[in-house]
Amino acid sequence: MSKVGFWLKGSTGKLAGTTLYKGANGETIQREIVSPSNPKTVGQNVQRVVMSTVGAAYSLMKAICDHSFEGVKKGQETMSLFMSENIQKCRAAIEEMQSQGVSFVNMYSFVPVGMKHAFAPNQYLVAMGSLPRVNTTYVEDAESHILYPTIAALANKTTYGDVIAALNLKRGDQLTFCCVKQGASIQESQFNFARVILDPTDPTTYLPLTLDTPFLDENGKVNKPSVRNEGSFTFNAVASGLRYWYEDLYTTEEDTVAAYCIVSRKEGDTWKRSTTYIAYPGETANAYNMQECLDMIGNGAQHAIYSGSDQYLNNAGTGGGAAVESEQGGESGGGSQGGDTPASQAFTISTATVNNQAMTVGSTKTVYISEGESTTNLDIRVTFANVGNAVAVGLFKGDQQVGTDHEISNGSVNFSANDQTTGTYKLKVKKSDNTWEQVSYTISVQQDGGMGQD
Repeated sequence: MSKVGFWLKGSTGKLAGTTLYKGANGETIQREIVSPSNPKTVGQNVQRVVMSTVGAAYSLMKAICDHSFEGVKKGQETMSLFMSENIQKCRAAIEEMQSQGVSFVNMYSFVPVGMKHAFAPNQYLVAMGSLPRVNTTYVEDAESHILYPTIAALANKTTYGDVIAALNLKRGDQLTFCCVKQGASIQESQFNFARVILDPTDPTTYLPLTLDTPFLDENGKVNKPSVRNEGSFTFNAVASGLRYWYEDLYTTEEDTVAAYCIVSRKEGDTWKRSTTYIAYPGETANAYNMQECLDMIGNGAQHAIYSGSDQYLNNAGTGGGAAVESEQGGESGGGSQGGDTPASQAFTISTATVNNQAMTVGSTKTVYISEGESTTNLDIRVTFANVGNAVAVGLFKGDQQVGTDHEISNGSVNFSANDQTTGTYKLKVKKSDNTWEQVSYTISVQQDGGMGQD
């Protein structure tokens, strides 16, 4: 791979056995066209890049994303769902681009396998739930030409009551504003968040104020904030909507590469969330394309570790610990730089299926024995976001293992357990120290009149 001279600058396409494409910094790059001897290996490496990219996003944002899915247990289960949902989204986007004839050199943006503390902006699903969504878009300022995360629904909304009505929320609901800023490299990524409780409070008496209280003060800060608010940042009300992280983004040389706002509400002992996707301003100057990531694997890069064990989440490297929800509601904790766990300490499963049906973390997948039969076959597939210290997968009925160990290869394992009778089966992962760890996937085999699967 080489950068071309001025006479080819700006060119794309093919030339004498090479391909020309635009690099991450706008330069034209010339690469030799190589036909892979093993297309299957290419597909496996693409999957590794996708896992690295999604895992890196979770690692950076885990202070929020380890508990942002309504009804899903904080930590490992939420992380598994985050990984599964976003790996599927990323793979679907790649397949769609391939169907349109887009080459790997023009597919952005990804994190190379083995690159730590990095972030590549994509439309990740970062929260899921039943509350109204708050949509963020990036809008360019006409004078500065800076792109700001903006909530268009809040254009010309000046009071707490206006904000609540415009977003179809309730007094006391929580807005968690999140932002990823990036320096000269995707490895210079910083995650920040702040939360605002829609509950104006008198700063002297701590009594609630009416909802006709102005939402912002003259400095763009939240006016009459609740004592439960957390984090300091500024807004800027403009004709196109309400910009957030305004001062932070205006006064630094870092780029904002992603932003989003999650709604939270506590009902009894249950936290409700809004389904939320990341907004981002487009391709970043430092993004890696898929071909570059594949080339780096060929040059000996190793699988990155972005795991979600309890030890990992509570030992999250530098830049702040995992968020903890306060008694009143909301995430506590500051921004996070993410962290890494040695491969000897953790593994992460991204997806698991039985008979081509997806299994959900923490729930039971039912498989029925056909009418007139006494057994059924279970075809199992488990895919790992990172293998860590896992070496094999086994199926257990009670304390008894069904069949033998099934070794993990290229981040996944496939096996069949034939002629299984009724009962409850669980998946376990064998670790490098020869101990078994049960994971949260359960299969119930039941006798039924050919009903299929739930």
